[in-house]
Amino acid sequence: MKSAVSRVVVAVSIVAALGATSACGGSGGDDGEKSAKPGAGSAKGGDAAARLEKAALVTGDVKGYEVEKPKGAGKAGKADPATCAPLADILGTGTSPRPEAYVSRTLTRTDDKDSTTTRVGLSAYAEADAERLMADLRAASKAKKCATFHVGGHRYFGVRPTAPTGAAGAAGANKPNLGGDEVVSYKLAHPMGEYVARQTITVVRDGGTLAVFDASNLYDPEGVQHDREAERNGMESVGTPKADEDPKVAAAIVDAQLGRL
Repeated sequence: MKSAVSRVVVAVSIVAALGATSACGGSGGDDGEKSAKPGAGSAKGGDAAARLEKAALVTGDVKGYEVEKPKGAGKAGKADPATCAPLADILGTGTSPRPEAYVSRTLTRTDDKDSTTTRVGLSAYAEADAERLMADLRAASKAKKCATFHVGGHRYFGVRPTAPTGAAGAAGANKPNLGGDEVVSYKLAHPMGEYVARQTITVVRDGGTLAVFDASNLYDPEGVQHDREAERNGMESVGTPKADEDPKVAAAIVDAQLGRL
């Protein structure tokens, strides 16, 4: 049986790995960021990359969170069923064309109050392409055949739409009220060994820019049991997320990022 310390170390490592995947950019470089082709070599691509880099969050923008550049990237593969490809693309495991530019940041709490890790990805597209991607993503998140889908050897399940969080949800189901044109929000999960990795994803389109907010946590059945035993013995628990505690995209993160776009 694992100790509480070892469980926390493993859980934190896996959550960090979840935050390292790149969204809407295919598999990127070591820093999790990649300019697209053909835009990467053009003035347009360079301008887009500089604009997104300037708009990306930094430590201090969101009180209580540390902001870092993620390392590594997801491995691309084809979604099965193919209808679910937009979901895989947002996860960074799909094979969609690269955007003109892409940057990402990972946000973690500076205290122990919340084990949720949030990845924020910014992708630049032609506006018509961004509109099409949002329409495809909205359809896939609602499709019954995408309630469970596969990418390579990975299985994702429990896919269903959710209400947007923060500024993105304040003006209605599909219309942000701060610097955005439309929003899609949904949840999903996938097995990671003895754990279940859960993600809540909100995507906001601002013109041709897609802002992806991907909050993730881990369900560790053994960890939950340890916490219950600790509480019964009058000891402080680790605070392992329970089976019904899906990660939440913090409103402060959404507001801060949209405010910078």
